[in-house]
Amino acid sequence: MDELSREEALEVLATLPVAHLGMVEEGHPYVTPMSFVLDDDRILFRTVAGRKLDCLRANPSVCIEASRYDEESGEWVSVIINGTAVEVDDDSVKQKLVSQLFRKYEHVMGSPLTRGDGLQAIAGQPHVIEVTINDLTGMVSGRGWARRTRPGRL
Repeated sequence: MDELSREEALEVLATLPVAHLGMVEEGHPYVTPMSFVLDDDRILFRTVAGRKLDCLRANPSVCIEASRYDEESGEWVSVIINGTAVEVDDDSVKQKLVSQLFRKYEHVMGSPLTRGDGLQAIAGQPHVIEVTINDLTGMVSGRGWARRTRPGRL
């Protein structure tokens, strides 16, 4: 397996539709999938009031993992971020996030102009979270002459 450069890891992260958000809840790990956008050196996502938001408010240290696996070739790529999550109350950031979410997920949400399920899904998630990237690593199963490894055999 090979390590990705920071730039390569950010490029991969920008293309992946789902990541996994790892948090600590009362001393126990809690992981949940999330949709997100990469905005410069931060991850932005929206959420509703509930367990995830409560965890983030109690302990803002998070780990985010996103990966892609190709069934045919066995090739994989994984990006891991350690960061700090904060709730954002800036309207310009909120608007920017909604715009970026529609661009990224338009193929599954539809156009915001139709005011269909896509708009309702985003409008129903009033809390915007920003994760500042403190540390970022990326690995790939092997490029060029490097020996490929399978997930779990790192």
